[in-house]
Amino acid sequence: MFRLWGIVRKNNKIIMDMVSEYNGADLSEQDRLHRCIEEICYNLDLERPIWLEKNQREYQEYKRTVLTQDNFIERINFDTLELEVISDDEPL
Repeated sequence: MFRLWGIVRKNNKIIMDMVSEYNGADLSEQDRLHRCIEEICYNLDLERPIWLEKNQREYQEYKRTVLTQDNFIERINFDTLELEVISDDEPL
């Protein structure tokens, strides 16, 4: 099971969060990640962010990344969207 935690922060406080799960093994890790990001953004009513090279490096190294205004085309009313894998049953 792939679980991704999305945390929206403003002034260092969590204002919204959500955990998205994907149970299928039919997709690659990147596809599961992006499917969970879509679900989080849809349910929290956020614009879908632009996935930058910085985010890919952070994700590959830490299984976590922080998205800021640079990742969004429109102005955002929060400081960061943090994405962190909290469960991934795939072998390393």
